[in-house]
Amino acid sequence: MTYNIHIITGLSGGGAEHLVLDLSQRAKNDNKKVVVISVTSLNDIEHKFTKLGITCEFLNIDSFSQLGQGLKKLKSILTPFKPKPVVHCHMFHALWVAILLKLSGFSLKIVFTLHNNIVSSVMRRWLLFITKPLRAKDIIFSDRGEKWYLKKGVILPNGINLIKFKNSKELIPNDPEIFKFLFLASLTEQKNPLFIPDLVVKLKDNGYTNFKVYFLGSGPLKDSLIHKIDELKVQDHIELMGFRNDVPDILKDFSAQIMPSLWEGMPISILESGSIGLPVITTPVGSIPDFLDDTTGYLAELDSFHLKVIDLMSDYQKAQQKAQKFKIKVHTEFDIDKIYDRHQQLYSQC
Repeated sequence: MTYNIHIITGLSGGGAEHLVLDLSQRAKNDNKKVVVISVTSLNDIEHKFTKLGITCEFLNIDSFSQLGQGLKKLKSILTPFKPKPVVHCHMFHALWVAILLKLSGFSLKIVFTLHNNIVSSVMRRWLLFITKPLRAKDIIFSDRGEKWYLKKGVILPNGINLIKFKNSKELIPNDPEIFKFLFLASLTEQKNPLFIPDLVVKLKDNGYTNFKVYFLGSGPLKDSLIHKIDELKVQDHIELMGFRNDVPDILKDFSAQIMPSLWEGMPISILESGSIGLPVITTPVGSIPDFLDDTTGYLAELDSFHLKVIDLMSDYQKAQQKAQKFKIKVHTEFDIDKIYDRHQQLYSQC
């Protein structure tokens, strides 16, 4: 194939968007024509694509009334790739616009990655089930991603660009005076940021005060998070840093990543932490237990999450040993070059 076409819901700063960025960069380096299409006008990271010489197209479908115009634009973008372009759709809304275009008579082959192991809406599950015949391939991250509403999935995990992290310095030494915990995610229900103030209270109740949690990310729950921080009076232990573009540069400054997600697919941020040997504490949701376990990190249900944090703080050397094992796994299995090659093989089979 001489081209790669990606359609994604929007260009926010999440893991799916950065996977598209890394795959696109690799394709451009491979002298392929790269087309990245955002369904909505959401735009936090277009500048990263622009820096690589990749143009992003926006359908600007932010409401139902804009659907018709957006589909016309999508058709015009894909027409040069006839007779039957292969299009990789990331997340539900991207898939749906491609399905609608196909139902209108435009011929294309659809590869779909849901990027989550849970679809809460019953209607969406049935729509995914009904439209199975219209999709060429469905990508899942592990066997846990198998769902009745998806086609027999092709297991293809996420990957990261390890070059971005190759210059990361050594992590902080054993037993830091102040543990700096990183919450690297959007402030949304899925990522469960409102859990963190309660976690802080539990740690303090157990006699631990030498820590601080840093939020890197933005989202609709920001005001609710600020209110809860004030309500529980834990301002001294939490800092909101907002959305950042320099994560590879500052990741090394933290003691560990904490991820209390309610549901997930295969979070890129855990792989990023793993790539430099940063310890990870996470809930065992989505495909996470398929690539991280208690020998390479810390898996904890929400009601016992604070105990894993205490375990890490009590024996940070053990945490670093786990993280080094995970680092080897990330470098061996999740290099974007390997993942890119597998995507190309999949596209060519459509």
